[in-house]
Amino acid sequence: MKDTLSRKVAVQLKPGNLFAHIVLLGIGLVLLYPLVFMILAGFYTKTEFTSSIIGLIPIAKAPTLDNFTVLFSGTADSSIQRYFVNSGYRTMYNTFWALLTSLLAGYVFARLRFKWKDQLFLILLGTQMIPGTIALIPTYLEFARWPFAGGNDIFTGGKGILDTWWVYFIGGPSLNIMGAFLVKQSIEKIPYELDEAAKVDGAGTLRIIFQILLPLQMPIMAFIAITTALATWNDFATPFFYTSSDKLQTLPAAITRLSSAAASPGAIPNWPLIITLGLGMTIPALLIFFFFQKYIVQGLANTGIKG
Repeated sequence: MKDTLSRKVAVQLKPGNLFAHIVLLGIGLVLLYPLVFMILAGFYTKTEFTSSIIGLIPIAKAPTLDNFTVLFSGTADSSIQRYFVNSGYRTMYNTFWALLTSLLAGYVFARLRFKWKDQLFLILLGTQMIPGTIALIPTYLEFARWPFAGGNDIFTGGKGILDTWWVYFIGGPSLNIMGAFLVKQSIEKIPYELDEAAKVDGAGTLRIIFQILLPLQMPIMAFIAITTALATWNDFATPFFYTSSDKLQTLPAAITRLSSAAASPGAIPNWPLIITLGLGMTIPALLIFFFFQKYIVQGLANTGIKG
């Protein structure tokens, strides 16, 4: 046992391996530096932060936990708890619909036969080439002109569903094109005889999808859930462009609201609190990625790409 351990240590200490470890350690420290800076900056007061020269490693002379208290309890700003709750509910809602639409669409394009199936799927994939910012104005007009909502009739007027929960309920659930592509690629690797055997036993389409094919797609579904949750949690554009009420805002909007104090003449933003809120946004995403990163690799590896 000792000889085996000694040989492993000797291999790791070879000049080539040692240099690689040093390089990777340096890269890791560079990548972790923003997180360390955010944590240390959270101990500053607003006055000390704005009156001090912040070095590479910020160390507060009079450290305080007030910013972290606001982050976790919302004592100084009760809206912050609401932002956290809104972000959490919206993330779960969008993730559920992404999983459902990816599974159903992937099954349709992998198993069903209908005219123009391949062409339609290529068109759907082509929509992924369009930058999301291009759709902001058309989506805004769609929400603003939503028929019979917000004072609208079927032709003009009103504000539609802007600044309502319907922005999240309607705008959130959409077909996850990349998720559907991954599920389609994976299902196509499963022999169709499995479906036929289930049909002989009396299974219907939904039972085949949810009881037979779904368990085989769990790594891919985990990948879709993780990526969708991260994207929704960090989404800034939707609450910023389509809502204005405080009760509808999410955590990214809270950071924007506090940062907007810089636009007022003579006003100084509370940068330590803003940085701490940014840390609050980052930690859940880091935890999700840290604990479920294997599913990201496994999900992509299990799809395969058919030539």
